[in-house]
Amino acid sequence: MKNHCPKPKTRIFTRLAAGLLCVLVLIPSLALPASADASKPDVERCSAAILYNFENDQTVYEYKSRDRAFPGSSVKLMTALVAFDAFGDNLSAEITVTGAMLAEVTGNSIDFYEGEIVTAEEMLNCMLVNSANDAAIVLAHAAAGSTAAFVEKMNDKAAELGLVSSVYTNVTGMHDPKMTTTAADVADVAKACYAIPGFIDITSQQKYTMPATNISEERVIFNRNAMISKYYSTGYLYDAVVGLNAGATAQGGYNLAAVAKDEESGLTYLAVVLGAEEYEGFYYSYVNGRRMFDWVFDAYGYRPVLTATQVICELPVRLSSTVDFVTLVPKEALYVYLPTAADLAETVKYSYNTIADAMSAPIEAGAEAGSVTVLYEGEIIGAVPLVTTASVTRSEFLYFLDRVTEFTASRFFKGTIAAIVVLSILYVFIKAALREKRIRRMSGRR
Repeated sequence: MKNHCPKPKTRIFTRLAAGLLCVLVLIPSLALPASADASKPDVERCSAAILYNFENDQTVYEYKSRDRAFPGSSVKLMTALVAFDAFGDNLSAEITVTGAMLAEVTGNSIDFYEGEIVTAEEMLNCMLVNSANDAAIVLAHAAAGSTAAFVEKMNDKAAELGLVSSVYTNVTGMHDPKMTTTAADVADVAKACYAIPGFIDITSQQKYTMPATNISEERVIFNRNAMISKYYSTGYLYDAVVGLNAGATAQGGYNLAAVAKDEESGLTYLAVVLGAEEYEGFYYSYVNGRRMFDWVFDAYGYRPVLTATQVICELPVRLSSTVDFVTLVPKEALYVYLPTAADLAETVKYSYNTIADAMSAPIEAGAEAGSVTVLYEGEIIGAVPLVTTASVTRSEFLYFLDRVTEFTASRFFKGTIAAIVVLSILYVFIKAALREKRIRRMSGRR
């Protein structure tokens, strides 16, 4: 079994860092530079960064996220999107590697052979796990006939996603001064990748075993993302990270697009770092990624802004001889994604309305009687129905009186009384007229 992913050449300071490994293990806090400001992630030594929460579709941190930067290996996320468009329904499609494909390869590669038969799924795994440039080029030729045609599809996809600041000129991320993007655009591409079933499963692999082909025996291919695998770089593993992409170019620096999920809170985040430096033996793409994740898992969460027992108001009760008011509470508790440091007593306000000014017995416990709206710093963050806390029985005597009162106040009753009055007056006038007529007739006879 071959290992087709040799480790990169070791630099002097990396050797020194390895010599201190036992100290770093004993003192974990020294393993990476720590953030100095607890109120935000101390992102530094990079061109741009952005941090996004999936569940609430919310960007929680940005650093120059709209500034143009070189995309580096993040280009392969767009390459993967277009490749999935082409092969998503047929990942088992066979591709024959040609000399024309291999002639275009520069940079990191698996070293495929001319005439080797591979599948689209295998190439996606090689490209996304190991950032293999030859796998990207093979996919491009197979999907569009040439890398140039495939790049056109990448730019079309960028337009479809609304990426106004991204320009693609190749499928691998190898440096081209004309190829630029922004951290915000990379985040949008990563979101689209995250939505593809199975995409995260591919990028979360510490290693991928590519089956033997017609020319090569089985290959073992290791993940280049040091937050997933320590094969290429140690000290950056992050248990919550579930995948995506990492890489570097000499001109564009170190780039990272990582998804991390906290199982306890159920919150999932995307961190993008572009143009990071290598400084004092540390790769600041990973340093900043860790800082952002550490910060956000502590700084944000679901906060209880309403409890199911929280009294919001009271409503007068009619037709009951036992109670005068009924208490209204939220139908259910409301948890909202907010900063954990926010003083809810100061920043959360409530506004409520009821369906009537009073309620009439009988009343069942849990009956909806209105709604309460929750505002955080003046912005509406949720609304919950208001319900009664107790049942209230009706007084039949008060109900009878109420029916009488209601009847006497009704239009029918008032109309009936008015009609009786009018008829009575008419009767009196008619009777008087008849009497006068009779008197005249009797007077005439005399």
